[in-house]
Amino acid sequence: MINTSAEQGLHGAPVEIRVAASATQLPIVRGLAETLVLLSDFTLDEVADIRLAVDEACSTLIGLAAPDTSLQCVFSIGDTELRVLVAGVASREGLPDARSFGWHVLRTLTDAVDARQDPFDQQVSGYPTAVEFRRARGKA
Repeated sequence: MINTSAEQGLHGAPVEIRVAASATQLPIVRGLAETLVLLSDFTLDEVADIRLAVDEACSTLIGLAAPDTSLQCVFSIGDTELRVLVAGVASREGLPDARSFGWHVLRTLTDAVDARQDPFDQQVSGYPTAVEFRRARGKA
C-alpha cells in the first residue's frame, strides 16, 4: 500500500508504504526512499546516506519482527528536512541494541535517531516497535 496526496505534492503530505517484514521487501522501501529524496532536491550524497539509513532502520526491525507481520514506513518531507518512521511488531521485548554497528550507522547518517517500544499487544501478538530518524538538507 502506498499513500500520498497529489494535491500537496511531496512537501507536507506524508508518503506511507506497508510491506511484509522480510528482507525481500527492502529493495522496494529503498527505492521509494531514494525516489522521494531525489524529487525533493537532496544532493546525491544525501540520497545515498538516506537510502542506507532507511535500509538499516528496516533491517533492524526485520531482525526483531514477529512472524507474518509487516513494516510501516512513513516519509515526511519538509522544507529543510526528511523524517522517517519505520514501525513494526517485535517478537520479544527490547529495543534495538544502541551499541550495535547498525545503530552506529544510523547515528552517523542522520541528525537524530530514536527507538521506542510499547508493551505487549495481544491484538498483534507482539511488541509494537518503531525507529524514527531525521535528516536535514545540506548535511552531506
